[in-house]
Amino acid sequence: MGIFILNKNLEQQAQAIFKAWFVDFEPFNEEMPSDWIIGTVDDLGTEIICGKTPLTKKKEYYGGNTPFITIPDMHGCVYNVSTERYLSAAGVALQPKKTLPPNTVCVSCIGTAGLVNLVSEKSQSNQQINSIVPKEGISAYYIYLLMQTLSETINKLGQSGSTIVNLNKTQFGKIQVAIPSEQVLCNFDTLCKPLFEMILSNQKENIELANLRDALLPKLMSGELDVSDIDL
Repeated sequence: MGIFILNKNLEQQAQAIFKAWFVDFEPFNEEMPSDWIIGTVDDLGTEIICGKTPLTKKKEYYGGNTPFITIPDMHGCVYNVSTERYLSAAGVALQPKKTLPPNTVCVSCIGTAGLVNLVSEKSQSNQQINSIVPKEGISAYYIYLLMQTLSETINKLGQSGSTIVNLNKTQFGKIQVAIPSEQVLCNFDTLCKPLFEMILSNQKENIELANLRDALLPKLMSGELDVSDIDL
C-alpha cells in the first residue's frame, strides 16, 4: 500500500507539471507558443500498433517471457511490469510487427476505453489496445499524460451510438492534439523522467517483495522455516 501511495503521489506531480505547461501554459505567458502545432495522434509516433491475440488454442504460443498486455493488466498502474499471460518465442515470432518497445504508450480503445499505460519491456498486446511508439524527440511521458486527458474524448468517439466503445486505429490516430516544440518537450522529458523512473523502480520492487512473501509464507506456515531465534 505504501508503494502504491508513493507512486500515486509521483504521478500526480507529473500531472501537475503537465497541466501547468500544456493546459495553463504558465511558463509561456499563459498562451500557447506560436511554434507549437496542432497535429494528430498519428504525428506523435513512428507508428500506432493495434494488438492481436495469437490463437489461444495453440498452447505453444503462450507461457514464455514476453508480457501479453490486456485491459485487466492496465488497471491501477503506470507501467506494465506484469501481465496475466505471457507469450512464448513462437507466439512473438507469429506476429513480430506487434512487438512494443519499452516506453511505448498503450491506450485501451475497445470496451473499457481510455486506460493508459507505459510499456516497461518488450511486449505485445491484444486487439483492444492501440499503442503509440513515440517519435524521436517526442517525450513518452508527454504522450502518456496527454492520453490521460483524452480519456473522455476516446470514449465519446468510440461509442458511435453503441453501448460498447470501439475506437479503431484509424479513428484513434486522427484525434487532434497539440504538439509542442522539440525543445519544450526535451525540457519536459528531463523534468519528468526521474519521476517515472522512480515509479517503475517502485513497481518492480513491489513485485519482488510480493514474490518473496509468496515464497516464504508457505514455509513459515508449515514450520519449514524457523524464525523463533530471530531477535526483534
